[in-house]
Amino acid sequence: MITWERKSYRRILDNMPDGVYLVDPDRKISFWNRGAEILTGFTADEVTGKPFNDSVIRLEDGRGNVLQQFEYPVALCFQINTPVRKNFFLKTKDKGLIHVEEKASPLYEKGKVTGVVAAFREITDTIKDIAKQLKTDRKESLVPICGWCKKIRKGDDHWYDIETYFTDEGFGVFTHGICPLCAEKIFEKKIYLESYQNICKAISSSVSVDEVLKLIVANVVKVMNVKASLLRLLNKKTQQLELAAYHGLSEKYANKGPVNYDASIDDALAGKSVSVYDITEHKDSKYYREAQEEGIRSILSIPMRFRDDVIGVLRMYTTEPVNYTDEDLKFISAIAEQAAIAIVNARDFEKAVSAEKEYLRVFKEITKAVSSTLNVLEVLDMIVRKIPEVMGLKASSLRLLNKETNQLELATYYGLSEKYANKGPVDYDASIDDALAGKSVSVYDIAEHKDSRYYKEALEEGIRSILSIPIRFRGDVIGVLRIYTTEPVDYTDEDLKFISAIAEQAATAIVNARDFEKAVSDEKEYLRVFKEITKAVSSTLNVHEVLDMIVRKIPEVMNLKAATVRLLDSTGTKLKLAASYGLSEKYLNKGPVDTEKNIIEALKENPVAIYDVTTDSRIQYQKEAAEEGLKSMLTLPVVARGKVLGVLRLLTDKHRHFSQQEIDFVASLAGQCGMAIENATMYERLKKDYDNIMTHMDGAVFDKEWGD
Repeated sequence: MITWERKSYRRILDNMPDGVYLVDPDRKISFWNRGAEILTGFTADEVTGKPFNDSVIRLEDGRGNVLQQFEYPVALCFQINTPVRKNFFLKTKDKGLIHVEEKASPLYEKGKVTGVVAAFREITDTIKDIAKQLKTDRKESLVPICGWCKKIRKGDDHWYDIETYFTDEGFGVFTHGICPLCAEKIFEKKIYLESYQNICKAISSSVSVDEVLKLIVANVVKVMNVKASLLRLLNKKTQQLELAAYHGLSEKYANKGPVNYDASIDDALAGKSVSVYDITEHKDSKYYREAQEEGIRSILSIPMRFRDDVIGVLRMYTTEPVNYTDEDLKFISAIAEQAAIAIVNARDFEKAVSAEKEYLRVFKEITKAVSSTLNVLEVLDMIVRKIPEVMGLKASSLRLLNKETNQLELATYYGLSEKYANKGPVDYDASIDDALAGKSVSVYDIAEHKDSRYYKEALEEGIRSILSIPIRFRGDVIGVLRIYTTEPVDYTDEDLKFISAIAEQAATAIVNARDFEKAVSDEKEYLRVFKEITKAVSSTLNVHEVLDMIVRKIPEVMNLKAATVRLLDSTGTKLKLAASYGLSEKYLNKGPVDTEKNIIEALKENPVAIYDVTTDSRIQYQKEAAEEGLKSMLTLPVVARGKVLGVLRLLTDKHRHFSQQEIDFVASLAGQCGMAIENATMYERLKKDYDNIMTHMDGAVFDKEWGD
């Protein structure tokens, strides 16, 4: 982290009006300037040394929700190692809230993130000034509005509904109601307003379209004092009006047969608000006889519209001709509008629920496959097949990034022709650049990229747009998942979340398979080396030959820089170098290592793994290690028959976390070291005893009592 050798740096930060604080690699606050004290009310003594996400610092969003710790800018900065800027509300010491903007940036030292610096400032006045300026600008601008239909003309010379205009200008999303004055004019009868309110209340509290539509037709009959009411929805594929709800009609008449796209719909499309139909004037109509039997004299049809789109028709039936007043027609038209809203809301809800259920089902299926198999192609084939099926799209493909060639190599595909899928190499492209820049998706419209490499092939394949989702694992892009469509598609947030979640599962499957393959490969190589060394131990009594083999083979198979074996002398207190590989003479002769903490711990039969030998206090010769280019170290005891004979050391030129598999493998080789030493020692001892006996017996005369 930053040191304060020059106190002027601290004074500069302390005198800044913005709050500034530093967070060390242990996620603790190491500096808190005066600006931070003034803005929050917390002194440096209260904050310094505490975790940055401690209860002292409380952040909330604009809705009063407390931010989770992983949402803090500093936490995000540690996670992605890039600057993070966020606006939020900060709770001060006196429980007040201030609107602040914070930017957190990583601190680097020798290419390694050593902490995060964060600066924050209050932006309450800035936001007020912006809002005030926007209000002033709007006051000074002229808004051309039609005096008849109340539509507004924008700069593109198009006329827009007043609701659309104000929504686009940022005044919020409109919802329709009725003001008291209009209610008094339109609904002279109190029951009109009561019924309208009941229907609106039912629509806002229920997502069951059947429930709302039944309420509508029942209230129409009650309020308008007519014989019956019926509601039909337009099926544009079949051009028929399909029965949705009715009240006051016999089941026989309501279900008399199909009703085609009729005159009332034509009137609606022509701009008419209602269509009155007198049975006596239409004796040639399809259901004239059925209407007479039902006692119907006239039918009033009101189109149900949603954003100028006719979605159905609301009908009232009477036993006598009726002259409807303007208030009657306005009421029934308002009810028809509410019916349209209810239908669209319910359809949207059912579609969203259905999509979410299907997304969840597919996600569970893929997750189960990822966790139950190491056959990565099986999982990837399932992914590229399931996404187009569940989303109703053309095709999908998955390519893995080869960083050596900067090309995306095809792994699997679905819904594409073999010719297009294998059209040629796909270079490290814009979708990967977008992914590395932090974008979650990249949408590519073929029509806007006529100069692209495979434009002609895409047109022949019938592709209109391509959605690319990066496949990431721990921040590293390892490939891209692509979705192809025949028409431009506006993907919802739910769609993108689903596809991104599937891409994450693809990354997990790929990494799991790669890790498994690497583990199997490592295991095979470890076994081969172990057999080779075991054979040497059992076939030779030259201990130096075995130790030299061990220190040479381990770096080869484990991709290390060097290895050494040091053995205790006859006193059991001093370590002497017995074998080494990959180290300079200067480093080997740097001095005794008997008192190093990692050596002492290893001689107690405890393996010691050190991530950074240039900073770890358990290393005595940190400077020499840095000059030698060493980064990490693993030290293990050499043991034979329960007795520690020395230590085996592995050294790397890149920072490394040794896995348990690696530690176990090296421990087994350290055991072979001990066995080789023990075999050689026993041989030397037996040879010495034998030589002594033969020397004693040389020239001796046997006593007769000893016999032959």
